[in-house]
Amino acid sequence: MARDLIVRGGLIVDGTGAPSRRADVAVQAGRIVAVGDVSDTGAEEIDAHGCIVTPGFVDPHTHLDAQLCWDPAATPTSSHGVTSVVIGICGFGVAPCAEGGAEYLLRSLEVVEEIPFESTSRGVPFSWSTWPEFLDISTGAASRSTWEDSSRTRRCATSSWASAPVKARRPPMSATRW
Repeated sequence: MARDLIVRGGLIVDGTGAPSRRADVAVQAGRIVAVGDVSDTGAEEIDAHGCIVTPGFVDPHTHLDAQLCWDPAATPTSSHGVTSVVIGICGFGVAPCAEGGAEYLLRSLEVVEEIPFESTSRGVPFSWSTWPEFLDISTGAASRSTWEDSSRTRRCATSSWASAPVKARRPPMSATRW
């Protein structure tokens, strides 16, 4: 059977604590459909011999809240294999935001995180007031993020890595080889 992507011969480290192993990974319609000795062909095939293949990493402490407005892929974080991020972790971020609160939030980011107000005021549209509205404006990394809503001390998760779509891409040229 033809698959969209086959990653061949990589060292699989799946995050479960199981020993690493050499295997192929087949991807179809953005989902991992097989891990092991895959005899299928791929519309695209990547030779991963000498590379580690993982399902992705969770970054539990980020300050990407504002950046997700102009960079839904959360680069360079996503370029390093991070597939899920936690936002709003330090007690404030850009959501929720009451009417008239935008400047206060962005000035806080400037003081605490050294993110220039001039940059964030141009890149953060504040077309939301609630967490769900904020997540609606960003369809990249935020759709696979966990956030802490400090104003209500509540944690919510939008999905787990196991149910998140896989975005297949070639590893960067600087990928570590083992």
